[in-house]
Amino acid sequence: MASDHSLVAVIDFGTTYSGYAFSTRSDYKTDPLKIHANQAWNAGGRQLLSLKTPTVLLLDKNKEFVSFGYEAENQYSDLMIEQEHEEYYYFHRFKMKLHKNIHLSAATVIEDITGKSALAMDVFAISIQALKDHLIEELDKKGTTMTVKDIRWVLTVPAIWTDAAKQFMRKSAEKAGIPDENLLLALEPEAASIYCQYLPTDKLNGADEGFSMAEVGPQYMIIDVGGGTVDVTAHEKQQDGKLKELCKAIGDACGGTSIDNEFFQLMVKIFGAPLMNSLSENDPSAYLFREFETVKRTINPKKSGKISLSLYILCARRILGKIYLALCRLVP
Repeated sequence: MASDHSLVAVIDFGTTYSGYAFSTRSDYKTDPLKIHANQAWNAGGRQLLSLKTPTVLLLDKNKEFVSFGYEAENQYSDLMIEQEHEEYYYFHRFKMKLHKNIHLSAATVIEDITGKSALAMDVFAISIQALKDHLIEELDKKGTTMTVKDIRWVLTVPAIWTDAAKQFMRKSAEKAGIPDENLLLALEPEAASIYCQYLPTDKLNGADEGFSMAEVGPQYMIIDVGGGTVDVTAHEKQQDGKLKELCKAIGDACGGTSIDNEFFQLMVKIFGAPLMNSLSENDPSAYLFREFETVKRTINPKKSGKISLSLYILCARRILGKIYLALCRLVP
């Protein structure tokens, strides 16, 4: 779609992690792969090599925004140590609430980790707004001052999302302050396919000798493995750079969180369900899963041997929390 916007910003709203990227019109003309993304998501003492932040939202007792991402995880953990968390709302991994929800509407509610409910559209809208505001702030810091209306906004969604789920995401983005006329929805595997058109062939792992994305006729498959869903689709390069979808996108809820769930069940077998359930309820900032996420990224088909995880952080944090509460009782 033609537009005169000088900057395009994309919000990738994921099941486990979310982030954004942007490119100016001038950069695109000289180098289409010159894409900027925030690289300073701060996980506190557990810095991950990630361009994204956890899809975690913390609201106060009035359901007003407190924090998002790593900051929300850390703040809620501190609130729990001080036993001040009960009136707060803590949402994580809530994107999949839209998957196969045939009754999705503006009145749909979702529950936080303690069972307290809120309107799903409010939770999604506030989360999108947090990412949007963070991007605007980063642009201001770089001296690229722009208003929301100056930007062409793109929100990515899984290809297997229903029309109702896509419409729900659009309405959420509008509620987050993104004008409808400035907003486009992009299917995640299609966005990846378009990106691949600009990559040198030697950057495409598994490409046969002689394969070229620039020529008309090549057929290829895109497998988008996300946190919640896996999308699979096939494209064929057409004239004038256009793409033909060879078959309808298929997939299901079998993304990276499925591996996390299996890992959790392994921990249940080792430590028992009562302890692991207690950790889930009393330490939702998921320090255990942060450690697992770091190790998980080192796995490849050629790797063998044992995998080590550091669990001392969990124990130390819980012990320090108890010491802190004990000291508080001693102070008059």
